[in-house]
Amino acid sequence: MSSRTANYRHSTQGMTLIELMVVVIILSVLTTLGISGYQKLIYQARNTEAYEFLGVIRGAQHSNYETFGAYAGANQWVEWPPGPYPLERATNWGDPPQGSLWQQLGIRPGGPVWFKYRMRADTDPQRAPGEVFRVAPNGPWFQAQARGDFDGDGELSLFEITSSGARIFVANRNE
Repeated sequence: MSSRTANYRHSTQGMTLIELMVVVIILSVLTTLGISGYQKLIYQARNTEAYEFLGVIRGAQHSNYETFGAYAGANQWVEWPPGPYPLERATNWGDPPQGSLWQQLGIRPGGPVWFKYRMRADTDPQRAPGEVFRVAPNGPWFQAQARGDFDGDGELSLFEITSSGARIFVANRNE
């Protein structure tokens, strides 16, 4: 028997334990990266909902201001939808009460939501929250937020817009 045949037989006997462990480690790393990447994509999709619907709120509030000279709402938060923060599945928007701020502005999301939305507004610039408006507005103002709890730990992701600019403030993203 030639040495070539002997080497071939030896190489076809299987993998060593070290080779098998290396394969398992590589598969574990790839699986971990895949799961975390997938989770990031899920959270980005949820965050897109907040950005888009806050844009709808901003447009509706500015339209209301152009028509009536004030932003819709009062200086108390008006929140919708009711109930707990969605964790496993988006919640249906439902029908806000007749005459509610949401109906007054004529807005609703395109489908179920992952966030709870709230708004407040006032005509008195002195009542604008100082921690939000670093420079007090000169006239009527509004503030709107999207708040969600993706992991159920009670710490909320916050997306916020105001009448003072186009920037969206974000805190605790994907919490």
